[in-house]
Amino acid sequence: MKRILFLILSFIIVSCDSTEIYVDVYDPVQEALDSLEQRENDIDLIYSYLEGEGINYVDTTQKGVFYSIIDEGNKEIFPENNDLVSIHIAGYYTNDSIFFTNDSIDLVIFDTNIQSLAESIGYFDETKYYTPIVYTYNGLGSFFPVVSDHGYLALLSDFKSSLGKALSRISERGRIKILMPSANAFGTTGNTSSPEIPADVILIFDIHLIKIRK
Repeated sequence: MKRILFLILSFIIVSCDSTEIYVDVYDPVQEALDSLEQRENDIDLIYSYLEGEGINYVDTTQKGVFYSIIDEGNKEIFPENNDLVSIHIAGYYTNDSIFFTNDSIDLVIFDTNIQSLAESIGYFDETKYYTPIVYTYNGLGSFFPVVSDHGYLALLSDFKSSLGKALSRISERGRIKILMPSANAFGTTGNTSSPEIPADVILIFDIHLIKIRK
């Protein structure tokens, strides 16, 4: 009788404590799958963007960053190691609420050193310097300036190497476009410092090679 009573009491106690506890456990396999799915989504969006912009030629680096030669330039002077190059840049990211308008993906600008562009879209900031970005070319982008309004780009190794490779394909007055899947940029964390960039967004850079000084 005592044994039966004990079992009944035990059942009642266990039944009353029905609180469920969830523990967030790091799962590297799931993280890899999520990253792969995000990259596949990014690549689909990149190709949709290229199609919408009518860009037929695109190449990729070993790290999977896409770039396209929009204009080869004057085909007279090409950058070589230790040349000083001057560039204009405009950086965009794909909108959180991505939608298609006239076969084009909605983009948000987050950086430019072109004052006329900044003013035309209401992005102008009088605390910033709207001058060409000048740095020493070496094919790798490793000398991209750290101390500037655009110094955050120096932390993106895939951007620098992609810039170095793409610039080697154009001459003065040439233009390139670099498209970075989110995994090559700021990934799942985004960039919380200036400029603020959301997580899991593709970065698109329009770059104009203005001048090469030998």
